[in-house]
Amino acid sequence: MKIAYVTFEYPPFIIGGAGIHAKFVTRELARRGHEIIVFTPSLDQLMDKSMSNDENSNIKIVRVPINNKIPFRALQFWIRLPGILKLLEKENKFDIIHFNGISYWFLKRRIVNAPHILTVHHLVKDAVFSTHQNFFERLKNISGETGFLLPLIEKKCIRSVDKIISVSKFTQEQIIQTYKIDQSKIEVVYNGIDNSGFTFSEQDLEKIKLTYGMRKKPIILFVGRIDDPRKGLDVLIKAFKLILKEIDSQLVIVGKGNHTIYKNLVDPIKDKIVFTGYIDDNTLKKIYSICDVYVCPSHLEGFGLTILEALAAGKPVVATNVGAIPELIHEGINGILVQKDDTFAMASAIIYFLKNPVILERNNFLNNKFNKEFTWHSTAKEHERIYETMVTLWP
Repeated sequence: MKIAYVTFEYPPFIIGGAGIHAKFVTRELARRGHEIIVFTPSLDQLMDKSMSNDENSNIKIVRVPINNKIPFRALQFWIRLPGILKLLEKENKFDIIHFNGISYWFLKRRIVNAPHILTVHHLVKDAVFSTHQNFFERLKNISGETGFLLPLIEKKCIRSVDKIISVSKFTQEQIIQTYKIDQSKIEVVYNGIDNSGFTFSEQDLEKIKLTYGMRKKPIILFVGRIDDPRKGLDVLIKAFKLILKEIDSQLVIVGKGNHTIYKNLVDPIKDKIVFTGYIDDNTLKKIYSICDVYVCPSHLEGFGLTILEALAAGKPVVATNVGAIPELIHEGINGILVQKDDTFAMASAIIYFLKNPVILERNNFLNNKFNKEFTWHSTAKEHERIYETMVTLWP
């Protein structure tokens, strides 16, 4: 099949789970023999290079030109996308057009004559609710996820497409309840992870510890966009202060974003916290391997890729009981669920794992077994099944 894949995030521009999803799903589909044309915004360094190829010859990347100095990059992308899509469709008809998240505002009913499929990672309405932002905060972030525009665009997108792929049962239920969509229109397809390359020598791991100034203490790990209020890092830092009263440990925080917003929280214990900033995939896997417990303090997760990554490394997880997280964490088997914003419960759960290394060893086996159920290969295979069904039904 020839698939037009529209995504606002694509390597090298990846913000979060949607970008990772796009990267691996397109590559797996290409390996299965499908021709993928990815439509994604250009970056500054790629402005003069509108088309480039992925390492797989079945993937062609079309970088839609936008001016990065002008605000509303998404709007520029949406305006220019239809013309470029239609131009390429003249060369060879698309069998499917797949939108990864809210990557296009349907100003017209159809861009091309093919089934329109939308992947929903989480509802932006849920993001607004989970962060409790007031009117002025939302106005300041007007074009962002918690602003006033994206919920309107989301509603139009969801009601316009022919099929919706939800990355979790939780997100599927939210779509049904929020937008009154018939369940038959929605398919749940879980994300996968790249579960290879989690084995390292002791020398490799010691080198990483030296690089980032990690001491010989128990390590608590957080991975995510650190200035995204939805990720709940402030709650974890507060819980960490409670943990330090009982266990001399270290908090390692991995991810992009401005960490100075936590200055007042961090200052009294800054020698116990490591901010790594952005790191590459291989280094991240090493840090997962080093940590003693992984913590996901999010207020909302449409899926929870970092949880799967921690499980793949054989690590126990402490996470909030929100969104799709209970679909990944099985209480007492591979982690502990705590209520959102409950710093005492979070601290207690982390302390439990730090004090019980025997439980950690037992979880290493159970987590590795659990992780095999989530692969990008199986995710892409499910996408292929949905595509074939839609093409068969398409007039």
